[in-house]
Amino acid sequence: MSETSSTMCSETGRTFPTAEAAHASEARFREIQAACDACELPELRAGDVIYVGSSLYLRHGRDDFSGGLAEVVAYTTNLVASTRAPFVRIAQSPGTWYSWLRLAAEQKDLRVRFGKEWSHPDPDDRPEFNEW
Repeated sequence: MSETSSTMCSETGRTFPTAEAAHASEARFREIQAACDACELPELRAGDVIYVGSSLYLRHGRDDFSGGLAEVVAYTTNLVASTRAPFVRIAQSPGTWYSWLRLAAEQKDLRVRFGKEWSHPDPDDRPEFNEW
């Protein structure tokens, strides 16, 4: 096995400084996905990888977003104090909080849909798609 592949997470394609770190990433990704498949709600931490869906807008296309794998940068249950519902923020869309309760239930479908594709902004800047 080459040095590159031994330090690459086989689940997400991310490269790590050591093979041990890559294996830990694979194990953590599988743990999160298995918990979601079992209808559990695992607590996330920065660096975890999950799936998010796409967002397409007719009147503000500059905010369009292609779904796929996403790196967690923050996780909280304090965003909506009255519900204590978990929310997650991802590196690929830093200004957005996502409902982890909703996303956890969608992980299996999103995994089938996106595979190893990473999420990313996909703006449509044409004027006709950005009129409020």
